[in-house]
Amino acid sequence: MKISKILLPVDGSIYSDNAVEHAIYLAGLSGAHVTAVYCYEWLGGLTEINDTVIEELKAKMRLQAESVLEAAGRKLADNNITYDTRPLSGAPGTMLSNLAKSREFDLIIMGSHGHSDIAGLFLGSVTHKVLNTIYCPVLVVPENA
Repeated sequence: MKISKILLPVDGSIYSDNAVEHAIYLAGLSGAHVTAVYCYEWLGGLTEINDTVIEELKAKMRLQAESVLEAAGRKLADNNITYDTRPLSGAPGTMLSNLAKSREFDLIIMGSHGHSDIAGLFLGSVTHKVLNTIYCPVLVVPENA
C-alpha cells in the first residue's frame, strides 16, 4: 500500500498529540504529505447574547483552531514533513466524515478520543463517526501510545 496523503485531525488533546507523533513517523517512512485539520462548530441558539459577543466567540474559536494547527505544524516542520493545515468550521463528525469520503487521503491518523464532552462508549464520538464512513485505513491512536 502506497501512502502519499495522510489526514490528521487534531484538537490539542493528548490523544491528538499522540496521533501527530504517529503521523510524523509514518510520513517520515513513506514521504507522505500530511493535512492537519481542526474542526470547530458554533452551536448557536444564544438569542439573548448580542451579535458582537457572538462574533467575538466565533473569532476565539477560530483562533483556538489556528493555535492548535500551528503547534501541530511546528512538530511536522521540525521533522521535515510536508504538510498543510485546514481550520474547518462545522460539526467535527460531519466535517471529518466528508473528508474521509472524499477519497483524497490514503490514511487517516486520529486520536481515539478528543476534547468532546460527549464520548462514545469505547471510542470518541467523532472517531466513531469517521470509522463508519471510511474507505481507507484509519490508525486510531490511544492516549498512551
